[in-house]
Amino acid sequence: MRESPARSALAEEAAPEVSGTERSQFMGERLVAVRKLVRAAGGRAVLLDRRRDIAWLTVGAQHHVVLASEAAVAPLLVTADSCYALAPVNEAARIADEELAGLPVEVVSLPWHEPTAVASEATRLGDGAVLSADELGQHLLAVRSRLAPPEHDRMRWLARQLDARMSATLQTLEANMTEDDVAAAMAAELARSGVRVPVLLVAADERIERYRHPLPQGRPVKRRLMLVAVAERWGLHVAATRFRELEPPAPDLQARIGACAEILAAMRAATRPGRTMGEVMAAAIAAYGRSGFPDEWRLHHQGGSIGYAGRERIATPDDATTIQVDMAFAWNPSIRGAKAEATDLLRDDGLETLIG
Repeated sequence: MRESPARSALAEEAAPEVSGTERSQFMGERLVAVRKLVRAAGGRAVLLDRRRDIAWLTVGAQHHVVLASEAAVAPLLVTADSCYALAPVNEAARIADEELAGLPVEVVSLPWHEPTAVASEATRLGDGAVLSADELGQHLLAVRSRLAPPEHDRMRWLARQLDARMSATLQTLEANMTEDDVAAAMAAELARSGVRVPVLLVAADERIERYRHPLPQGRPVKRRLMLVAVAERWGLHVAATRFRELEPPAPDLQARIGACAEILAAMRAATRPGRTMGEVMAAAIAAYGRSGFPDEWRLHHQGGSIGYAGRERIATPDDATTIQVDMAFAWNPSIRGAKAEATDLLRDDGLETLIG
């Protein structure tokens, strides 16, 4: 694949800065919210051991080594008056220096070889009544899903990075390039901007119609290509799907492409404060029916809220989750061989498209 000018364009835009003072302030406010949830659930402390919760609480700390793992290498224990990072000895210095510096967190170094070290220390520091994140239920998800202005800026920047790379990759696509060529170009270029790609799906030609989640398999591109990506930095995610048609689509395919765009528009129109994700699903199902593909929604999820996970929550029919301002959404309707996906931020004045 030929090199494109997107590399310099990506490198020129500096990532938005969040000062240590701002991070500390936001973390302090979030600690108050977490402690309120803990008290309501009848506990004295909570152990947050998933990356998404830690990235949210700390406004961007990355407590992981294995990129694909949801588990944090240094869980955070939130008590009534303190916050501790329970880190294995081999991770403690990096976590303290590069992830938590200046934040109201005490790093506790634990033996890496003792499997019960984290649980034992959490019990001691938490005075016995330690909850898990799951025991805070949907209340923690609701708090985590409402993003603050610095996170809005970070997601905008991240979306621009993904948009530039996807566009450049598809513009330089030529027949007989492989799915692996496309995947390599995407991941390598974004990595230069500190952006990771936890989801990267690529399909050529007939694989687009056969599979909704096609991992790249090295197939050469003949007629068309589908590129699906979720990009991540600071624990925040944005998602998009793009196509490149190397020859004009047949009329039936063009109809499916147009139908997906109409369904996505209907879902976006239904994404309003005070409504529910179930109502967005109802709008999607109705739009599938109007398009002449009434059962296609059953063959793949339709997306949901996005933020500190590729999907914070996947919407289902009758989902009572309330939509609120400052939440982000990635809806992704699909019909055999076609798909539409975008990431939007819900503001007071409506949806702001981050990448579409």
